[in-house]
Amino acid sequence: MPRFYFEVSRGETLKDKNDGIDLPDTHAAWIEATAACGEIIRDLDGQLKPGETWKMVVRDAEGDLYSLEFLTKRLR
Repeated sequence: MPRFYFEVSRGETLKDKNDGIDLPDTHAAWIEATAACGEIIRDLDGQLKPGETWKMVVRDAEGDLYSLEFLTKRLR
C-alpha cells in the first residue's frame, strides 16, 4: 500500500510534518485530505484572519499530488 504525507502550512510556516499514512490509492488520499482540511479549519475556531492563507499539500514517494489552499480576503 502506498504511503501519503499530509503537510499543513499557515502562511509560509509549516505547521504539520508527519510520518505519513498508508492508503490504497490517490483517491483515498484525496478523501482523507478533504476530510482532514474540514476538521483542521473547524478547529482553527476563528483564528484565521483576513489576508492569511492556509494550505495542505499531499505527497507520495514520487512527489506532490494535491494542494488544497484556502485564501482569506477582506472585500470591504
